[in-house]
Parts: sequence; structure tokens; C-alpha cells
Amino acid sequence: MLRSVAPYLHPVAGLATIALAAYAASLGLGSRRASRRAVIARARHRALGPWVYALVLANWAGGLASVWAVRPGIAPAASGHFAVGTGIAALFTAAALLSRRVPFDPRARAIHPLLGAAALVLGGVQVFLGLQLLP
Repeated sequence: MLRSVAPYLHPVAGLATIALAAYAASLGLGSRRASRRAVIARARHRALGPWVYALVLANWAGGLASVWAVRPGIAPAASGHFAVGTGIAALFTAAALLSRRVPFDPRARAIHPLLGAAALVLGGVQVFLGLQLLP
């Protein structure tokens, strides 16, 4: 049973992570308005961010582990899927580091959402690259 489900654990986790990241991004966009709702959205975005980041890193590692454990015929770290996944992890790392400066640095406020948007776009590309690797 587990052997038949194992190849799909990483893709399902990846989709869930992308969906959660998209929700966090929508909260970030909502926090840019000047309203009471913006304060709530900002707090939710700030609270959700570390969870999204942790899931991105866990899913990156889980993808690498799943290649070794479930798909030994595929060379680990040799695919475009891995390269894009590494780019996504790098963008989220940069966004996480920059997020500490967002409250008081206008450049950080300008760059942080661009990093997140780029990571989400790569997440969409990642889905299609990953479909090719499914059994």
C-alpha cells in the first residue's frame, strides 16, 4: 500500500505548499491597503510566513529523498524540476531574510513581494516539470 502511494506524497505536499503560499501572498497583498482589514491580513501573513517557509524547505528535502527512495532510476539533483525547486527555496529564503527589514525599510517593502511573486510563478512552472516525473 505505502509503496503504491509513496510516489505521490511529494507532489501532493508540493501542491498543498504552493496553495498555502498563494494564500499567504493574498494576505500580503491585502495588507498593503489602508484599512483595519489590512492590519489583520498583515498579522496573518506574518504568522503564516514561517510555516510556508518551513514547508517549502521540507518539500525540497522530501523531493530529493523521494528520488533516492522511490525513483532510483532518476539521478538526484539532475533535473530541471530540482533546479527550479532549489530556486524556489532560494527565493523564499531571501524573502524570509528580507522580511525582518520590512517594517522599517522601504526597499525591503518593495523587494519582498517581488521575491514572493517570483517564487509563486516558479511554483506554477514546478508543477508542470514535476508532472513529467510522475510514474
